[in-house]
Amino acid sequence: TSAINRIELQKLMEIELEQHPGLLLNFSQPIATRVDELLSGVKAQLAIKLFGPDLDVLAAKGQEIEAAIKQVDGARDVAMEQIIGEAQLVIKPKRQQLSRFGLSVGDVMDVVKNGIGGVSAGQIINGNERYDIYVRLALQSRNNKEAISELRLQSPTGAWVRLGDVATIEFEAGPPQVRRDDVQRRVVIQANVQGRDMGSVVSDIRSAINNQVELPPGYSVAIGGQFENQQRAQARLAIVLPVSLGLIALLLYFAFGSVGQAMLILVNVPLAIIGGVFSLYISQQYLSVPSSVGFITLFGVAVLNGVVMVESINQRVKDGLETNSAVFDGAISRLRPVLMTAITSALGLIPILMSNGVGSEIQRPLATVIVGGLITATLLTLFVLPVLYRWFSTQKIVQLQSE
Repeated sequence: TSAINRIELQKLMEIELEQHPGLLLNFSQPIATRVDELLSGVKAQLAIKLFGPDLDVLAAKGQEIEAAIKQVDGARDVAMEQIIGEAQLVIKPKRQQLSRFGLSVGDVMDVVKNGIGGVSAGQIINGNERYDIYVRLALQSRNNKEAISELRLQSPTGAWVRLGDVATIEFEAGPPQVRRDDVQRRVVIQANVQGRDMGSVVSDIRSAINNQVELPPGYSVAIGGQFENQQRAQARLAIVLPVSLGLIALLLYFAFGSVGQAMLILVNVPLAIIGGVFSLYISQQYLSVPSSVGFITLFGVAVLNGVVMVESINQRVKDGLETNSAVFDGAISRLRPVLMTAITSALGLIPILMSNGVGSEIQRPLATVIVGGLITATLLTLFVLPVLYRWFSTQKIVQLQSE
């Protein structure tokens, strides 16, 4: 099977694999899978966790939630983890029968433990190596309740009693393991996101669960995975970004001694954002933590270009050139350095931008934002910033001309 990109390949593989019933399909990439598993314990982007005390209710409501999520546009590879269906041997002692023979529940458990788990019968020594010997029922007998019923217990009077006479023995379906978060039993429905941004898909999932699934008292739903990590990162970025811009503005003010010129250089920031957002749009990517880091990096490059341009114009005004001539001459002289900075930075990111290998799903959004933002920020720095120079630098021009 071959395709032109990962999405097309995934669709073709789904068509082939869906012919085999019982398969749970989950398409991801190695690094993303490791990150997802570290975040939520499941190998998928979203982990919808249902908490509650009763395993049977968790299984039933989990299936309802799974069906509701499958109807959400953009939710793919939806599957609930198995919590019921593992065959378990259940032995329930008959206490009245045990008391008749003078036996205890502990006696029953001991004979079961020895028959199924095994009892040590010595060691074999072969040179410097020692091997323990355990004796237990053969495999076919351990999986046969009639054979287990024939295990014998010796009463205090010396009589031998069948296990089946003093206990009921059944194979029942039960949970492979009971999973808990914060001491609460839970079941996880995992899902991936494709074709839409994660925030919109999560919002639709919550609406679908609220409208289609009625949860009993004591049961609750929480959504984790990449979405939970994204929410935490966005909360931190909501603090970091304003603080960073404030510190940049403060440093620019100390460097140029002018509020107007500090604001002029910061005009490059929204100009850079335009290119970053547009590049995400045309590449059909969404705002994520890597792309947010790309925006922060882009702000630094945009401010650097602005500093270089404004400083060049200021120097010519200080040398006595008329303002318009200083702006024109300064912009021309900085054309090559600004273009070289942008071109070398963009060319260095092209391999990441075009990659499809391991880790590209994390690196590509960062490169997309930086390359797109560099294009608009550079062009607008060269053309818009010189035009705005006179408007933002009236007092600074007077100060420079008087020096």
